[in-house]
Amino acid sequence: PIEQTEPIDTVTEPDPSDTNIESFDRLFNDDVMKTLTIEITKESFEALNDVMYDYHQQFGNFRTDIYARANLVYEDHLGTVFIEDIGFRTRGNTSRVALMNQDGSLNLSHFKISFKEDFELESLKPLKHRTVFELEEIDMKYNRNHDSTYLTEKFSLDLMREIGVHAAHATLARVFVRIGSANYFYGIYTLFEPIDKNFIQRRYNKQEDRDEGDLYKVLWQQFGPATLENNYESRAIGIKDESINYRPSYDLKTNKKSSDHSDLKTFIHNINTLSNSAFETYIKMNFDVDRFLKYLAVNVVLGNPDDYRAMGNNYFLYHEPISNMWTLIPYDYDHGMGQGWDGSPVFSNWTVGANIYTWGNLNSYLVGREVKHPLSDRILQIPTYLAQYEAY
Repeated sequence: PIEQTEPIDTVTEPDPSDTNIESFDRLFNDDVMKTLTIEITKESFEALNDVMYDYHQQFGNFRTDIYARANLVYEDHLGTVFIEDIGFRTRGNTSRVALMNQDGSLNLSHFKISFKEDFELESLKPLKHRTVFELEEIDMKYNRNHDSTYLTEKFSLDLMREIGVHAAHATLARVFVRIGSANYFYGIYTLFEPIDKNFIQRRYNKQEDRDEGDLYKVLWQQFGPATLENNYESRAIGIKDESINYRPSYDLKTNKKSSDHSDLKTFIHNINTLSNSAFETYIKMNFDVDRFLKYLAVNVVLGNPDDYRAMGNNYFLYHEPISNMWTLIPYDYDHGMGQGWDGSPVFSNWTVGANIYTWGNLNSYLVGREVKHPLSDRILQIPTYLAQYEAY
């Protein structure tokens, strides 16, 4: 249950003229305890909840991306920082629920906070360029699977990064929500570095808005699994518009005004249609195979059934325009390590004992037809890459 607690005193306020407030390393320092308190008026909290119910009535889900205006109090061993005028909303794909039930009781929810919302106010326009902890947003997830260690996602992403895969940083923090004068303890949350243009700039040393490249968030959505097969519907590649509940499987997150999606369409076409020898040449020149093989190997260790290879789900694709190389970036690791969904009936006991060569095909089971995963299927048919996968 969500507990009501005593208010936390706020201390320091950053200079509002600063474009960045506090360092990335301060937030993701796992050696210290961190506390985040979201302060929101009762009226704003209830208004956001009403918006979510209205959206549910129209579309059958609570997945509106409208932000409520709030403040953030951050506390750690160095002191307290007060951030005014953040955007606050829930997040989640199949897991999203309303903030409150009809009886007024509070729901545990995944949250997203944004530091760049201006709420259509001229006085807040400068916030469009603000970052905090060198981030534009923070993704926050509660312990939905009742993981006694609280570490499944963090450990998974840390392991990915340790082996050399481009994966998000994650850390743990206590989270409170102060609604009016009432302060509620929501529990221990995992905080994530969002996979966005700042993520890309940190990994690829990109200059802002220069040679950014197309970044796609790839999920099983309205158009079925995102397997990279060549038989996708035309609207499966696009730009999400939650106002009409349009959610493409391949959702472009950068270059929204300039990209025509031709680079992704070409990549999908080639990995499906090239002959074996031509595919081997093409994939070596156009895809970061080494990181992908590491990703596949780590997923076997983690026992995660909800990834590209089994589900056509939960990853990002980034196209680096100078090298013309595509990279797969892992995302969403709340299943695995004996936590969450075990992948039944195709897998049992979170993939323990599963054949690492054939693997399980949840897509074929769930959609009732043969579904291929050309990226993993074809890469692992190449002896050199298969041996590399085995070594990892």
